[in-house]
Order: sequence, then structure tokens, then C-alpha cells
Amino acid sequence: MKFDHIGLFVADLEIGRQKLSALLPITHESPPIDDPLIKVRVQFCTDSSGICYELVAPFGEGNPVSLSLENGKAILNHVAYVVTDLKAEAIRLRKEGAFPLGPAKPAVAFDGRLVMFFLTPLRFIIELIEDAS
Repeated sequence: MKFDHIGLFVADLEIGRQKLSALLPITHESPPIDDPLIKVRVQFCTDSSGICYELVAPFGEGNPVSLSLENGKAILNHVAYVVTDLKAEAIRLRKEGAFPLGPAKPAVAFDGRLVMFFLTPLRFIIELIEDAS
């Protein structure tokens, strides 16, 4: 597993980006990316030390963001890792007590590579991202 990013839920990408940039030394911002399959709008922001933050906003009904924002919970939502074998890592996480939050799905933000989310026994979420190679 290789660290990729920290996911933060926001109601609006522009406002979220402005607030993040005011708090942290953000040096690079990707363009916004709409993902109708996962029903989110995302933007990646990298700070001066190379840490990447993914801002995740709602994009349509039934999205995974709105309820968390309403409840004020799981705003710092997930830690993401790129993995060479998504299936094997999923099995390993399950053996360690992590619960899948749904099936693997292709993500527009990662050029159609599969992503899968797990709720860990420590009550934080790990996102696995299929390696491009």
C-alpha cells in the first residue's frame, strides 16, 4: 500500500478550497472532477510538504456526502492508498475486521480505476485505489 490522499467532505468545492487554502500552505489545485457514478464532485489540493487532500462535495441525490455534512460527522472522511492488487487488499482488510461500504466502482477522478471503501474497527475509513500499472 502506498499513501495517496486524505479525503475531506465539504458542502461546496470552491468554499472548501478557499478555507483549506487559508488554513494550510496549498501549492497546487487540480480542476474539479464530476463523478456521476459515485455521485460526488472532487478536487485535489496539495500542500507544500506534498500531502494531498481530496475535497469531496455532493453531486446529486443519493450521494455519500450530504448525510455526513448534515450530522457533522466523518468530515475528515478517509485515508486513501494505492494498491497493486485491490482484491487481495480487500480480503486482507476484511480479515482484520474492516467492513466494505460497497462494491468496488470505477472512479472518474482516477481515470476509471476501481476504488473501494472500508470502515475500519478504529472507526475511520480506508479507500483503496487500484494501481494504474
